[in-house]
Amino acid sequence: MSHPVSTCALCPRLCRPVCPVAVGSGREAAVPTAIASVLWDHARGRVSDALAASAASLCVDCGACRSFCQLDAPFPDHLRGARVALAGALPHAVPSPEPLRALEGSGVTCVIETDGRPFGDALSQRLQRSVRRWRTGDALGVAAIDGMDLKGPHAAQIRAQASGLALVVAHGGVAKVLSRLGVPFTWLHELVPSISGVASCCAPGAAAPLGCCGGAGPLVVQHPADARRVAQAWAARAEPGVRVVDARCQAHLAAAGHAVPDAIDSLIADLA
Repeated sequence: MSHPVSTCALCPRLCRPVCPVAVGSGREAAVPTAIASVLWDHARGRVSDALAASAASLCVDCGACRSFCQLDAPFPDHLRGARVALAGALPHAVPSPEPLRALEGSGVTCVIETDGRPFGDALSQRLQRSVRRWRTGDALGVAAIDGMDLKGPHAAQIRAQASGLALVVAHGGVAKVLSRLGVPFTWLHELVPSISGVASCCAPGAAAPLGCCGGAGPLVVQHPADARRVAQAWAARAEPGVRVVDARCQAHLAAAGHAVPDAIDSLIADLA
């Protein structure tokens, strides 16, 4: 393990208040310094692969730990590397990306749909022009993004399919994949500002530590019970009538029993 992580493990600052997973789950094990300590011990053969993999996946990859670190230690990068190296010991297997689906419709503008709501039709009506649809059931394979070969066939196909299009996204997982691959896109709430709401960890305007509801990976895949607790904490702090901009947040909060509209809901409601 490199020096920045060892320094983080010994840092006297209490990292808990800046980490949405530690705040929402209430688990001391999710504090960045605690995770760094586990990885430090693992590098020296003192803890098991399983414990290290579990610790490294107590993360929504929001970057709050680095943003608040006085040393600017690249801790999120170290966690991603640890998850790749320890993939076989993760609590749950990482699903392989689903085959990409063909585009539907015509036009330069293309929405990426992650559920059954008529996102493309609604945006076409709002913009008064043709809008293509790109459907994905796994947010373009976001669960596998840590270990994805960014020059491999799946990544190459995404880039090829996106070429020449003005992509519009409303899902943080899709945004994460496209960002990692260097593919430009626009968030729906940026394209249609009147439907904006509270931002997620990765959407513009996010605020730590309550900017994340726990719906981002690897936490939601590897530690679903903790992810639900983060959702409950987020909902408890949310103001009445809150809206989110991220369909991933909307789905995760709904699974935790909280019906919170997102940008797609707002777009469709505005056209009703």
